[in-house]
Amino acid sequence: MIIDLDQEAKKWIQSKGSQLTVKILDVKLCCSPGVQEVVAVPGKPQMMQQYHEMQVDDLTIYVQRLLCGDKKLTLKMSGALFLKSIAAKME
Repeated sequence: MIIDLDQEAKKWIQSKGSQLTVKILDVKLCCSPGVQEVVAVPGKPQMMQQYHEMQVDDLTIYVQRLLCGDKKLTLKMSGALFLKSIAAKME
C-alpha cells in the first residue's frame, strides 16, 4: 500500500498525537441501501488485530485490514479553521 500525505495533513496528524486510524464507516439507512465511506480519525484503534500498522516518517497510521492491498491511500486536509479534518481516498 502506498500512502500519499501532504505537509499540511502531516502537521495536523502530529498535532493530534502522531497517530491516525483509517477505516471503513458503514452507514445503514432504513429506506435506502447502505453506504460505505473511508474515514480517517486521529488516534489508535481499539481493536488492533483488525488493523495493519504503517510508519510514515514519524507518524503511525493504522489501516483497516479490509483496505490493505495494492491500493493508494491519499490523505489530505479538508475543512476550514477549527473544523479541519483529514479526508481519506482509496485509489
